[in-house]
Amino acid sequence: MVDEELVEGIKKMVSKLDDPAYQERFADFNKTLQFNFTDTNNYYLVFKDAKCEIKEGESEDPDITITTQSEVIIDIMDGELSPTKAFMGGKLKAKGPMSDMLKMQMLMK
Repeated sequence: MVDEELVEGIKKMVSKLDDPAYQERFADFNKTLQFNFTDTNNYYLVFKDAKCEIKEGESEDPDITITTQSEVIIDIMDGELSPTKAFMGGKLKAKGPMSDMLKMQMLMK
């Protein structure tokens, strides 16, 4: 149940890439984002040419790593929690270049 809701939230985030404005912003964004969840399966996103593929498991060499509980990501995707508040409140840990994390934040809003 948690995984289904989590994957739906991630798909909702990624679906923003269908918007031409987002496609333009992500045209040269060829990165891997690793989600490490403390309470369920891990997932990673492979961004390439303004498209994104969701995969279960762990990437060998992610550009960005986000560690949190699945509920935090679900709340962010539902608009109940801002990514900034989650990070500042210690509910979400992020590792990677700040410019890449800010780009990810655009998708999470």
